[in-house]
Amino acid sequence: MAQAIEELLKDPNELSEEGLSWSKEVGMAFVLPRAALQCVPLAANEPRDGLQRTASFVSMPKASPKLIVAPAGPCGFGVFATERIASGERLGEYTGEIRSYDVWCEEIKALKMRRRNSDASSPFIREELYAAWAGSGPAEKGVVIDAFHKGNLMRFINCSCKPNCSFKSVSAPREAHGRLQVTTLRAIAAGEQLSVDYGWYHDPATLEDIRKEAVVAYLLDLPKLQALRLPDPVANEADSEAVQLVAESLKEARGRPGLRRRPHGFLAGLLDSEALARFLESGKHFSEATTYRTIPEPVWLLYEVLGGERVGIPCRCGSDASLNSSGRCSGIIGRPLQVNFTGRDSDDER
Repeated sequence: MAQAIEELLKDPNELSEEGLSWSKEVGMAFVLPRAALQCVPLAANEPRDGLQRTASFVSMPKASPKLIVAPAGPCGFGVFATERIASGERLGEYTGEIRSYDVWCEEIKALKMRRRNSDASSPFIREELYAAWAGSGPAEKGVVIDAFHKGNLMRFINCSCKPNCSFKSVSAPREAHGRLQVTTLRAIAAGEQLSVDYGWYHDPATLEDIRKEAVVAYLLDLPKLQALRLPDPVANEADSEAVQLVAESLKEARGRPGLRRRPHGFLAGLLDSEALARFLESGKHFSEATTYRTIPEPVWLLYEVLGGERVGIPCRCGSDASLNSSGRCSGIIGRPLQVNFTGRDSDDER
């Protein structure tokens, strides 16, 4: 966090009257950076689509004075702890517009049609990444709290495979949707970034899109993968990153010792070089895949993550120590860690 704060202080234009006004409106103790002025400040949920506020009798805590919004690498901005926060502490409410899920979905589809002449669910657009599920709603069509256009500092909380916070729904008896309270799952150290599990991977339609796109990505690379030969597989700079990574992994296992062409990044960690080499040495080959289940096992994880990228929900939380100090990342927002779930089967948790 110190580096993030230093970045703000280096640029005097980042701290502005507009940022101060925004922060006062939502009860934030620190000034919101100018570049983070992305929505209208909202201290309380704003009903739309004929819906009503719920749990109005509940006293939600004001935004914790221990929180600050600051630059967060590839995520843009994040919410950081300025001092230690205890486990189970209530940090404030996730505010936004109370939307009927079906109406909100139709608006998202219309936006996609205008921008790319297709309302296909993937890839996601930025407008749909700030909607949090709040319950089934009075008509049982679903209700979301959408913080894209209007919200507070909680909209800047990023996703992690090892989240330290959760959104807890608070509602009254017989109310079918509620308010969302941000609560810590464990103690959070000063300088650590707040995180939650966005859960996109467990949405059936999204999961289906990821698996379809994994097959598409694999089939696009298939001719190049089939051309790789031991002990000296050759990939060109024009080839996809995945093909280059597979070639380098095979060289690592069976090629002559030499310098690695690129740092061992996140995607490379999804490949087991020995398993890849044994796959080819056993007489098997990269063949056509008709479903996600028929993508060859040694490259399955790689192409599942690439499918997630094509859908628009890649995760790299493990590369940001303030977001995920364990360094373990699933590669897809909301996907269980790969040590527990391979992704090939819906009942594969163990």
